[in-house]
Amino acid sequence: MTPAFLSGLCRISLLFGILSVLGCESSALPESVKRRSGTVVIESCALDPFQQSALLSDDARAVVSDIVLLCLYIRDDVATPTAPADRASVAQVVSLLRQRGYRVQLGVTTGEPTTLLPSKLDALLRDPARRAVLSSSIADAAKLADGIVIAPPQLASSSEPAFRAWITELAAMVPSRRVSLFAPPSTMTPSDIPGGDAINVAALRDQLAQVYLMTLDLHCCDGQPGPTTSADWISQVAAFAQDAYPTSSLSITVPLYGTHFGSQNQRPVSYLEAVGIAGHEHIEIVRTNDGTLRFDYQETGGALAHVYFDDAQSTLQTLSQVDETVPNSVGVVYYGVGGEDPSLWRTLKERMK
Repeated sequence: MTPAFLSGLCRISLLFGILSVLGCESSALPESVKRRSGTVVIESCALDPFQQSALLSDDARAVVSDIVLLCLYIRDDVATPTAPADRASVAQVVSLLRQRGYRVQLGVTTGEPTTLLPSKLDALLRDPARRAVLSSSIADAAKLADGIVIAPPQLASSSEPAFRAWITELAAMVPSRRVSLFAPPSTMTPSDIPGGDAINVAALRDQLAQVYLMTLDLHCCDGQPGPTTSADWISQVAAFAQDAYPTSSLSITVPLYGTHFGSQNQRPVSYLEAVGIAGHEHIEIVRTNDGTLRFDYQETGGALAHVYFDDAQSTLQTLSQVDETVPNSVGVVYYGVGGEDPSLWRTLKERMK
């Protein structure tokens, strides 16, 4: 790192597993951020102990009103799990969260535990009979919760008519049109996001209860290490969405995790894992001008790895900058609960006005 680069950073020390900022006044934290409708995404039908502890706390409840359990998987033309015992387990989790005052939605995806290839999903959606079976299965699962959120994979642009037909049919089958969508973070037409044109949100806006703009993984595909999101990018995505489909209820997304850029690949890394790596490697963590935490270290074999991640301060700083351009009516999704900075929810609760 050059001296010029270091001059723009706050130095971080790691003491007994706790991050301590060196040379940064507490006034660096924004005094307040706008109070927005908050949503949390859980990539499971169940809660691990950390997730349960966080979500059942008064701090999180003061910030979050909705939870998406991303746990319905498209398999063999239906949304699994379908077994009565598994559905009962989902219902128990939904009940627990509702008792705490949350609105709970079930997310539909094609990812793990086994991946449904986008080409196979495309073939399914192009077949009206198969599409009807899938929609019926999802509508049945919707009875367990307060809504359904579709989290589509990257699809070819040619899939747009079939995807639009599916969402239209599904919305008609789910009571009160409680269908929402994880939408690609496009900033222009044609979309600047791979596969973005397969999801024509403007044509679907009247069918959707909520559109969640997935402003995550900013450097997922360009090969350049960097932060997982940025306030400027979020603002651009939100501005485009408000212009393209102004009647939709919108939310932007902030990550509670970071990215590990290794010699062979890149992968998500939680706050807790990143802090653990830095402590194990005896590496100093620094804070960039935009608030993101980062460090570099040598992996086994000598290759240099780069780690960027977020904590309570960087999340607060991002939201504060977003406040300057994005209306208060736009909500915020917190993605990555389960390994976030333990002080996050308390910090957000104290500074949301």
